Amino acid sequence: MDTGLQTRINESISQANKGTLTADALIRLVNDCIDQSPDRDIVHQFLDLAHFQEVAKIISAAGLTEDWLERIIQLIDHSQFHVGYMIEQRAQRYGEKTVFNMIHGDDLTTLSYQELWSKIQMTGKALSVLEKPEEPPVIGLLTHNQLNGALVDLACLSFGVRVIPIPLNSTSEHLSFILKQSEISHLFVGGKTGVRLWNEIQQNHDISVIALNDLDLIQGKALDWESFIENRDRTLNFDVDQRLSYVSMDRTQSIMYTSGSTANPKGITFNQMNMMSKRFARSLALPEFGPDDTFLCYLPLFHTFGRYFELLGSIFWGATYTFAESPAFNSLLKDFPMVKPSIFISIPKRWVQLYDMLEEQLDLVAAESELIQSNLKEITGGKLKWGLSAAGYLDPDIFKFYQSHGINVLSGYGMTEATGGITMTPPNEYILDSVGTALPGMKLKIADDGELCLKGAYVTEGYYKEEDGDVFVDGWFHTGD
Repeated sequence: MDTGLQTRINESISQANKGTLTADALIRLVNDCIDQSPDRDIVHQFLDLAHFQEVAKIISAAGLTEDWLERIIQLIDHSQFHVGYMIEQRAQRYGEKTVFNMIHGDDLTTLSYQELWSKIQMTGKALSVLEKPEEPPVIGLLTHNQLNGALVDLACLSFGVRVIPIPLNSTSEHLSFILKQSEISHLFVGGKTGVRLWNEIQQNHDISVIALNDLDLIQGKALDWESFIENRDRTLNFDVDQRLSYVSMDRTQSIMYTSGSTANPKGITFNQMNMMSKRFARSLALPEFGPDDTFLCYLPLFHTFGRYFELLGSIFWGATYTFAESPAFNSLLKDFPMVKPSIFISIPKRWVQLYDMLEEQLDLVAAESELIQSNLKEITGGKLKWGLSAAGYLDPDIFKFYQSHGINVLSGYGMTEATGGITMTPPNEYILDSVGTALPGMKLKIADDGELCLKGAYVTEGYYKEEDGDVFVDGWFHTGD
């Protein structure tokens, strides 16, 4: 073990906390970590430092984001720093801090970082009981956003079990296609929509089903959640450290399906490198995000923004993720004052609805800015600072309205194939009708016919069981846009 590097990393963590760390010191340290090839624990300790909000601010202010991220990606790969190691690391650093808020009517329950990692380990042990010799399970998730569904997803990502979140807006035909193509062996089903979809096709599939809830509504044989978790006691050889060390960085870890309207959905493959490189890229693009933030989240966890930006992102930052009780606007209005979020990511419609609500309360043309801001704070809980409008067009006047009244709503462009975001308007640099600039680590070019092409560590390596030679050309992903 290189105690010299370890000492410098500890000193840098202390300096980051005091606000005395410099960009030059960080660059020297990251270069030495690469040149000296220390053991995994030391590199992981450095990557813990690298997730700090203060580090993202220093590197961003120095204009070193691309050089820094390139080196970070090398270290992620060299040290096998995957989702499981990240969550374990956050549990050690943030301990009893709240990672999840769950809302049920007027009641709010919480889960700490330590409790989350403990539950993920229990879920991982229960999943290991499903394994057969030389035949690892393939897990499907057919559920609305809920804690137990997230635990299955995070346990799969932590311990290298392939997992497929399935869109709840799938047709019966598309659901059958996804189940067959991805060779799902065990399907976790939750909520009325998930149960209805499964019941419509269950007679055509020989798949083991675990009910996240509503067991009595599921047709055919199914195991309830409590029995599934209790199965962990039957595990024989589940060593957490050993399991973490087995996880591959480059094999297909997860498949996310696009919900096509007519043609069969396409399965977009993701490995651990896609997921982890994107987290560090996002933190460099949003250096103001950090452990003091609270997300209010309703975007589905079977889409990239909900799953990667909000769920994995909040864990990466050491922030708090809130499961909104419902995506309905009136339900979100109830949730805002309960959790007082600082970050809200939404489709454009919710930002318009919030604007319309304010317009009913006030004459937005004549009202003083302080009054508008006061009403906005009252509705949203008083701490909302950041927003992102994604998956559709939002009028520039709406962007400017929020930005001039205390909520920095950012614009962006993304697609599932790029683990979500591709471009984003830099904070405080909004340009009318712009989707911003490329995120760190993302290379863009315009082909001769005007098509946008992408390249980067968090761009998918391809479609599952699909010919994609016309999509990937000379290492560039052709978006079709």
